[in-house]
Amino acid sequence: MADEPMPDVRLAWDDPDFTSHINEGYLRVTSACEEFGSMLGICGETCKQIESQVLADGEPVPLPVLKVIVGFPEQDVVRYLGNKPGGQKFIALVCALVTAFNPSECAQVLARLLECHLKREERRCPKAEQLRPLMSAINARCQLSGFAEHIVDYEIMISHGLRDRDHNAASLRRLANTPSVEAVVKLVELFALLQAGTFKDRKLKAISVYTGSCAPWIAAFVRWWFHKEPLMFSEGESSRSEKLRKGEIKVGIKLAFPPNDNSRDAMKIRGLYSEKDWKDWVFGLSQAKQYGGLVRISTYFRLMLCTFRLDRGQANEAAVEVIPFALSEARKRLTMCSEGCVSRDRWGAPCETTTDLGSTKAKLRHLQQQQSETSGVDTHKIYTDKFEPFPERPDINKILRLIDGCERKHMQDLRSKQMDMAMMIHDHPQTAAFLGQKKYESELADWMKGRFRSQFSAMAAPGATTTFHEQMAHIVATILALSLFRDPAGLLVRPDPLIWKDPELKPSTVISAICRVFRKQEACCDVTEWHRVCRKLAGDQRDKAQDEVQYWWQQQHSIISCHSGQAVWPVILFSDTLPADGESYLRLRWHRGIIYDENTRTPYRSVVGVDNRTKPDTESQSAYEIPSRLTISELSAGESRIKVLGRARDGVLHCALAKHLIDGISKTCIDPSGVFRTLASAERIGTCLHNPDVPMELPVPMDTDAGATPALPEVYLCSPDDAMPWYWDWVHRADDKDAVRRGLGPLLEWARSEARSGDRPAAVAIVPAAGNDKLRLFALAKPVGAHVAVRQRACLACCVKFCREFGFDILVL
Repeated sequence: MADEPMPDVRLAWDDPDFTSHINEGYLRVTSACEEFGSMLGICGETCKQIESQVLADGEPVPLPVLKVIVGFPEQDVVRYLGNKPGGQKFIALVCALVTAFNPSECAQVLARLLECHLKREERRCPKAEQLRPLMSAINARCQLSGFAEHIVDYEIMISHGLRDRDHNAASLRRLANTPSVEAVVKLVELFALLQAGTFKDRKLKAISVYTGSCAPWIAAFVRWWFHKEPLMFSEGESSRSEKLRKGEIKVGIKLAFPPNDNSRDAMKIRGLYSEKDWKDWVFGLSQAKQYGGLVRISTYFRLMLCTFRLDRGQANEAAVEVIPFALSEARKRLTMCSEGCVSRDRWGAPCETTTDLGSTKAKLRHLQQQQSETSGVDTHKIYTDKFEPFPERPDINKILRLIDGCERKHMQDLRSKQMDMAMMIHDHPQTAAFLGQKKYESELADWMKGRFRSQFSAMAAPGATTTFHEQMAHIVATILALSLFRDPAGLLVRPDPLIWKDPELKPSTVISAICRVFRKQEACCDVTEWHRVCRKLAGDQRDKAQDEVQYWWQQQHSIISCHSGQAVWPVILFSDTLPADGESYLRLRWHRGIIYDENTRTPYRSVVGVDNRTKPDTESQSAYEIPSRLTISELSAGESRIKVLGRARDGVLHCALAKHLIDGISKTCIDPSGVFRTLASAERIGTCLHNPDVPMELPVPMDTDAGATPALPEVYLCSPDDAMPWYWDWVHRADDKDAVRRGLGPLLEWARSEARSGDRPAAVAIVPAAGNDKLRLFALAKPVGAHVAVRQRACLACCVKFCREFGFDILVL
């Protein structure tokens, strides 16, 4: 073994145990890994891929408001190892392991391999506990290697072969399992023996792996190691198995599906020394439900279409024809809200306040015109619209064209397709033929054998049309989610085609709502699902050791998520302005790398928002002012400035907004991510027929003669950081289960008691923030959503009138 390296103070390794305070013990670990890597026979082509995809560095992105940087440091431990051939091969092995195991399990595999292959006389090999920090440090970069691309290619290929043979196993589940720790240790040992030649006077000629659901991972591992395609065969293909027995082929994979994949002998590895001499080892599968890693967006959609059995024949023709139209339908008709308006047991039903505001306005105008020819005219000359959740059509088309068969397609303009506006998606020619014509019966039957299961629990056996609708909903939802990423060309995503069936979302309100849209019904979905799915697509996943309550809290308050080597954050939270017309408020930015402090270089797993208004004992309520006249001076909250406060704990950076006051900083900490719940159902009041600067005269409630009913105020003023108007809106539509899961159960109980006390003003709450978009974002960021109107250039009187007639209790100026 080479001499032990001396500590180098210039190194900066980005893990709590691999930081700038490098010591000799850490360098011994990396030295052992490099030595072990030099023994591996991983091919040169794979090492070149490591150089281009894992070791490549982009320009880091600073986020000054949080004092953090997103990117990979120039001198991290991966770059240190990757500068040497042995280190590159070691990284290549880890790149395969991270798709099957978490960092702790990867450390177990490597500890056993080091113990078997390194000769350490007086020096002990690193143990799993010593290797675990190293695995955590290099995990992010290794996710970007492209190893998962090979797994997907083999999964699609094997699935097609099984379908062609009408194999029953093809309809049971995805071929997405991974081998156990013991199985991978044995594979690496046998690969080394294959390349070493004779071992103890016994030459290993070939390896045969008997497996079913983890065959794609095994095949990808063989290709990754040797840069050669493994021989794959099934029962009855004697000619292929004969080549393996004679040693003409080094590695073969026999497709064998045991009755129970959870058994300890679900996988068998056979070492062949001669035609009559072999040895068998049996293993179980890993605990992972499916392989991990990241793949290109185009690869993801190939896997999705294969999983849905929409990638060949007339089924593919039907899907490719209808996807652009289905996408246009969903983008135009889908609405969003939050809280109880979109609880999962509503199955995408519309929100009564915001989903169909246009038809409500028309009905109200007609009713008022019947009562009086002049009544309500001004109200309906107010021009309003919603904040746009999705980006522009060209951005969505970029994702659409990554689907095989849709390379030259684009979203259809519904305004120019009058016939299509009344057409259901299953009425399009190719789709109708696939679902209804006799000549496609065999293809339809093969498609219905697929592994897709409906999320609608009441439908145990949905028909072909319903299944097709739901599959299209998954495809359309994924296209829209990926279009939220700015510049998605280089984005890599998790190879999970059923991402919307994740247990955290089940049943998905987005899928339910899009299915309603396909049936020409009004629909509304939960706005928070979009960013949660986007983060999952970019690589976010729950650590098994993470507390469930803590995980849910971080999901609800996520500002920047950083898993699998890609950081994701909402654009609006760092723009200091409300989205312009046509600009998506859900827009996301992403960048390769990790999050680390710009000064100390301390790495963070994520950045989350903190809000101290979620506990009843810390909720502060301002004194409400009922003005007699509103002028420009009352429309603004003054020269308030917003400051971001940050505090790190357990690898997570906690941040909050706080308002600067004359005598210091407000004690109210606000989570900026709460803005999305409000913008989802907010109505933007654009213009009216009046001068927007005209003051609004208000009747002042005064004491009257005994027995007379006093006049009620029309409006009242409240502070931008006061959440009570939101809570009063929330209590009438809150979902108790959702509130408890989010840790808001005590707050909901307290808010309901406050609402019953009768202290709520029966008027529109006006939040003064005019002329300061940063303060508007501050005012809109609340722990819960509410139906809110946001003034742009309309006069104040029209804004108040609009709010009172259409059920908006809050007006943000």
